[in-house]
Amino acid sequence: MSVDYRTRRDEDVEDIDFVTFFTSVLPHLLDKHAACVTPWLQQNTPNDLSIICGEASWQLRGVKRRILAAPGISSEGLLVRLSTDEFSGLINDLYTPMTFFVSGDLDIVRGDMSTFLDWWLIIRALVDGRTVHIPGGIDFHGSDGKALDLTHSFHMDDPVEDMRHFLQTAGFLHIRGVFTEGEMAAVSNDIDAHQDKYYEGDDKSWWATTREGARRPVRLQRFDHYSAATRTLLSDPRFLMIGDISGNGHVHAGLQDNAIEALIKPLNVVEGISDLPWHKDCSLGRHSYECCSLTVGISVTGAEADSGQLRVIAGSHRVLMWPALLSNAEQHGLPVIDLPTGTGDITAHLSCTHHMSQAPRVRERRVMYTGFRLPSVAVDNRVASKSRISRAREAAYKNVSQ
Repeated sequence: MSVDYRTRRDEDVEDIDFVTFFTSVLPHLLDKHAACVTPWLQQNTPNDLSIICGEASWQLRGVKRRILAAPGISSEGLLVRLSTDEFSGLINDLYTPMTFFVSGDLDIVRGDMSTFLDWWLIIRALVDGRTVHIPGGIDFHGSDGKALDLTHSFHMDDPVEDMRHFLQTAGFLHIRGVFTEGEMAAVSNDIDAHQDKYYEGDDKSWWATTREGARRPVRLQRFDHYSAATRTLLSDPRFLMIGDISGNGHVHAGLQDNAIEALIKPLNVVEGISDLPWHKDCSLGRHSYECCSLTVGISVTGAEADSGQLRVIAGSHRVLMWPALLSNAEQHGLPVIDLPTGTGDITAHLSCTHHMSQAPRVRERRVMYTGFRLPSVAVDNRVASKSRISRAREAAYKNVSQ
């Protein structure tokens, strides 16, 4: 098994004409990949979707387990306006509906986001030949053929083959006791010492408002620029070996100009984004160009259910499902796993694995996040779609709230 899911390259991208797609391309895809959407359509009937693009418009309907497409605008369902670049990027998997949503660019005339995400599933299935997930679509077995214990945690001296199989199958790992309490205390002290290096509007931090009216920094990017303790961790063999676990040669890269970031999870956040809801890290687009990267969390303070722990949906990296905004994670028939951590633990999840952080209720949580990428994936924002996704991500805390 591999976690290299890439099927596209930027140099192969071609502009998709709106009318040509619906008149010539879509009928062929419906013939070729109907089986990828039929099981889902047997259990779900999406609301109508109408798209206005330039001077043209087209409507999509799900009728009796079939997809019907016609020019014009349906009298019901979702009506959305997309630019020619947005539509082409949507088909090419450069963007998702979430890209437009979190950037504040989504132009919905009527209807709601759920309809857009349902049709995004259908479009991705038809274009990519991937089957839309329905409950019961996958299972979980260890390398010995027995049922995989999804609550299992590892230690650094466990066989890498066991960790690799778990990561490939479940989409995440929990490794205990990687760093010492003393090492994490040094990082936490640096968070206290260097928060004043960040301010609202600096393009390197996110801010949130608490119930008491305080504005708090909750995401401190490029934290290694300020924290000597963090720089030491990034060159530590205990950290660097994480990239070897996947078997795909992952290398430490982080985000562009952001090797690692420190997150603070305050109590009682009422505005902004601190406790992230369910999402995949590829939810803003480019799944088929870059996935799977590996997101690594270093638990500075430890976390439990009442102090901001991470939760994951096991196996969600292996299926086509909504990339974000899940209202009921359990309805997809995949195990929802809590990941309570101790100080110095590491969690790692694939970029396609659904995850969220619970709101802390009794004490703040502190954690650092960074990432490992497939060896040939660059983080160069000169690629237009990467640049737009980066802008959308960095503006998210201003445009949407948890």
